[in-house]
Amino acid sequence: MTEEIIENKEPVIITFNEVEYRAEDLSDMQKDIAMKLNASGKKLARLQEAYDDYVITNDYKNIMIKAFEASTMEVADDEEESSTEDNS
Repeated sequence: MTEEIIENKEPVIITFNEVEYRAEDLSDMQKDIAMKLNASGKKLARLQEAYDDYVITNDYKNIMIKAFEASTMEVADDEEESSTEDNS
C-alpha cells in the first residue's frame, strides 16, 4: 500500500522559528498577531528603503556643500591674488 502525501495548499500566514503556520493552525488571536507582524515587517522594509534614500541624499548634499565651500575659497584666493598684483 502506498502512502499519499497530500500537500496543504492553504497559504502560509507566518513562518516563525522556521515553522510555517497556516490559518487552520492558529487561533483568532494568533492570526491577528501574525497579520500585524506581517504588516510591520512590510512597513519596516519600506522605511528602510526611505532611510537608505535619506542617507544617500544627505551624503550627496554634504559633498555639494564641500564643493561649494571649495569654490568660494578659490574665488576668494583669486580676488586676493588680483588685489596683490594691483598693489605692486
